[in-house]
Amino acid sequence: MTDSHLPPEPLRVYIVDDDEGVRHSLAALLLAGGHDAHPLASGAEFLAQADLDHPGCVLLDLRMDGMSGLQVFEALQQRGTVLKTVFLSAHGEVASAVAAVKQGAVDWLEKPCDEATLLAAVTKAAQLSHALAERTQRHKLLLERWNSLSPRQQEVARVLATGVSSKEAARTLALRNPERPIDPRTVDTHRSAIFLKLDIRSSHELGLLVEGLGRPDDPLRAP
Repeated sequence: MTDSHLPPEPLRVYIVDDDEGVRHSLAALLLAGGHDAHPLASGAEFLAQADLDHPGCVLLDLRMDGMSGLQVFEALQQRGTVLKTVFLSAHGEVASAVAAVKQGAVDWLEKPCDEATLLAAVTKAAQLSHALAERTQRHKLLLERWNSLSPRQQEVARVLATGVSSKEAARTLALRNPERPIDPRTVDTHRSAIFLKLDIRSSHELGLLVEGLGRPDDPLRAP
């Protein structure tokens, strides 16, 4: 049981900026606000050290030596991180910052930035990151359950997910593959096993589960 009296976990915030003064001042501000600050001098260092599966915020300078902020951001997107990004930009970089937000960054702040504005952006990014982490974990759990089904059970489940009866499912499966007809009673048996393995109680829940996992790049997508 979770102790409701325990303090909330500090927000993890990575500060990626090649300006040492900026890193130190932002880290001090965030630490004073009770956050878990991680100052890093380059994009490469950040990508090598950061836990990309743990929710948090990245304060990312747009223009740095080596990898630019946009290059780091693209690398984060390619790796499917749950971290959310707030860009730090200097005067004259507004167009690039706005473009980054359109690509999925939470916000952009022009340096030097107001303390309240910075903390608000960090909080917003952390909330979005935690929500994404929860959805990602839920998707992973559902996919693990789905993969516990046999290939035949998966085939039957896709049909049952449309809400049809066992008799209708048997007819559909037989039409798809006349060489492998199936009896409605066998569909019922599969249905019970599918519901048990997926920890669901209705065809409606099954439909929601299959829909939730049925992204174009997902193995649930029917061939």
